[in-house]
Order: sequence, then C-alpha cells, then structure tokens
Amino acid sequence: MKHIFSCILSLFTILSVTSCMDESSTAGSKWIESSLLNAVTDTFTVRMNTILADSIATSSDTICQIGHFNSSLYGDITASFYAEYEVPSASFSEDVAYAFDSITIRLYTCGNYLGDTLASQRINLYQLVDNLPLYDDYLYNTSTVAYSPTLLGSFSYQPTPGQRTKEHEIRLPDAWGKKWFDLLANESRYVESQENFRDYFPGIAFIPEASGNCVTGFQVSDSSLCVTVYYHKLAEITEDLTLTFTPSNTYSYNKVHTERQNTYLSELKPGFSNASSSDKTGYMAYLQGMTGTYINIEFPTLNELCSLGEIVTIESALLRLYPVRGTYNGAYPLPSSLSLYTADENNVTQDAITNSAGTSVQTGNLVIDELAYEDTYYSFDITSFLQTNLGTTGYNRQILQLIYPNGAFTNTLQSVVFGDNENTAVDKNVKLTILYKVYNR
Repeated sequence: MKHIFSCILSLFTILSVTSCMDESSTAGSKWIESSLLNAVTDTFTVRMNTILADSIATSSDTICQIGHFNSSLYGDITASFYAEYEVPSASFSEDVAYAFDSITIRLYTCGNYLGDTLASQRINLYQLVDNLPLYDDYLYNTSTVAYSPTLLGSFSYQPTPGQRTKEHEIRLPDAWGKKWFDLLANESRYVESQENFRDYFPGIAFIPEASGNCVTGFQVSDSSLCVTVYYHKLAEITEDLTLTFTPSNTYSYNKVHTERQNTYLSELKPGFSNASSSDKTGYMAYLQGMTGTYINIEFPTLNELCSLGEIVTIESALLRLYPVRGTYNGAYPLPSSLSLYTADENNVTQDAITNSAGTSVQTGNLVIDELAYEDTYYSFDITSFLQTNLGTTGYNRQILQLIYPNGAFTNTLQSVVFGDNENTAVDKNVKLTILYKVYNR
C-alpha cells in the first residue's frame, strides 16, 4: 500500500513547529541576516508500527534458545531445539574387548537469556519420528516436526546469565548409550554412513517443560549440544575412550511457539499489510527476535519543513528511542545493540543506516539510566535518511526498519518495547530532533 504524505500545511500547524533563532550567527550582511534561519525542532510525529514476520529461518545457526517463558508483554513463549546427529567414525580392534561406561550430553551457554534465572529449568529429550525436511534450504521458527511421546532422557540445569562458556554436562540413561555403543562396536549397517544413521535415528527434539519461566541461549557446535558415549578397553592398562555425536550443521533449527492472548499483541497477524500501529498496542512498539516481531518507523509530518521557506535544508537529525519503563529489568535484559535499515513502500529492505562516514553500521549507542530508568535510550543519526526523504511522497518515500544487527534476529529472544509520542509511562518517549536551515530570497 502506498503512503502519500502531503506537504500542504495549515497556518496553525506551521506555527506549532518549535524552533529557535541561532543568535550566534555571524552572517555579514543585512540581507543574509533577514533571509537565513538556523533552527531546531523536536516536535515531529514519529509513527511506529509492530510487524510480525511470516517466518524466521533458524536453521544452521551457532546459537539456539531452549526454554519456556510467560509474560504479560509478549505472551506465552516456548522455544525448542531440533537436531539431526552426525554419526562418528569409530575403530574397534577384533582382538580387544571394550566396555560401555556412560552417555552424557554437554551444553555450553552463550550468555543471553529471557526470564527468571533463579529457578532451575528442565528439558526433555525425545526422538524425532521423521527426518528434518528443508524448505528452500532452510528450516524456520514455524516449522513443525513430529517426535515420539516416549521420553529418551531428561535433565535440569541452573541458568547462568552472562556466562558465555559455562559448561553443563548431564548423564543420560545408560540403556540409550549402550544401544548406540553396541551399534558402533558391532559395526552395524546403521552406522556405516550418515544416511543410514539418520534412517535409524532421525534426531532429537529438546522440549522445555512448561513449569519453567526462562529461555536460555546455548552454543551449537562440535563441543556443545553434543552427545558423548564413554567406554574403555578391557586390557591390562585401561584406556578411556569416547565417541561423540554432534548436531548437524544443516539439519538443526529452533522452533518458537508464541501464544499472545491477553496481550496488546493478541490481534497481531503476519505480514506487512497487517502491521499494528502503536496506538493499537498500548502506545508501544515491540521488537523481539525469534518470535518475528520488529518495528517500522515513519515520519508522516516531515514535509512540514517544506512550507517554512523557499529552500529548507536539514543539517542534522538525531532519533532517540526510549524503552518503556517497567518493560526491562533483570528478567528482560535490553539488547546491547540494534540496527536501522531503509525500506521501500512495500517494506523491502534496502540499506543499513551507517555512521556519517558510511564506514560502519550504527548500533544505537545504548545509554542506560540505572537510577530512575527514565533516561535510557538508543540513538541513531538519521541525517542522511531525512535529507533523502525530505519533500518526497508516495512511491519515493522510504521507511525505516528497526531490527537486530548481524543476524541476531534469528537466534535471540531478547526484546525491547518502545513508547510512542502518546505513551504516558514516562516523560520521555521517542524523539526526533532536527537542526535545519531556512532560506528566503
């Protein structure tokens, strides 16, 4: 849908623009003094819409999220992890006897989390019924794969927020480990190739129990989320050995299920055409990675500047986005960085908003008010963006997309809620400050 913004203003609207004369100007002639105005305004409307993506590709990532979390802000969220496992190569001597010892799963946290980290969390493991199917080379947060109701194993862990390399190694049922050990020791055809093994064992579903209220991020690698079988040689000198089954780089993904009843987002539907304006969501806009919610930002009154003089130029523009007080704390940690991208009228992403030199993508320059929680904000220099869009309408007018940087949108559930111009939770909400010049002949 095309958004057409008019440049025609009523006299009342023009006079309502807050501006101030730059008394420090040293212009040298009377004509220039009367014709050149340096002014600043921070009263322009900033329109924010929450958009739900149809789906998010979460396969083949190096980070996964597992857990259950319920809140009045985002609803009831369950994050599960599904993975095919790679069969290891093994060599057993015919003249040596071997004995199985144990089987474990090892996990390393990645540091991010959402929810209550004080209580222990429990994860159940189930065998997949079918192989993981790829759709256009990906698996998505909405992909559904069946798993057996029979429990393979279960373990509890204590979340460790902020610890990026905290190791958790949990012992799994010996019967499971002995079965896998015997397959390899007896050189079963099921372990002759990965194709044979995936026919025998399609993979594991890591399903959190609903009693927990925390989602934890884990690394996915050759050493994390791997299943290890421990065994030893029966000889005069005992030799401890291991066989490690690692999660597939291709056939693994995060499934995220969200129920939004009784939240401001209860009516949110996928797609740009179903965007929810902030006045319909409690005067707030929502950004949360793997659930697929992100924010579009528009400036419908930008062209008011066009009526202030014969020539109007924007010298600088700073956008400040204030998280709503009460929506972030220890359980709701703010993301350390965000990114803005330009998009066309159809919401097709174009380019990242960079620094003034164009050498790096801006990340929001997060400032945190640890005392009153009222002056916490992200800031972006959008001078170039507004200069490009000043005076444009319809097809030529761009919008901004606010999302996570560097692909984090696909592997984190950390979130942030911003107040719009009408939000009353705090005195400070979204603010656009523009320094401009007006020229009249």
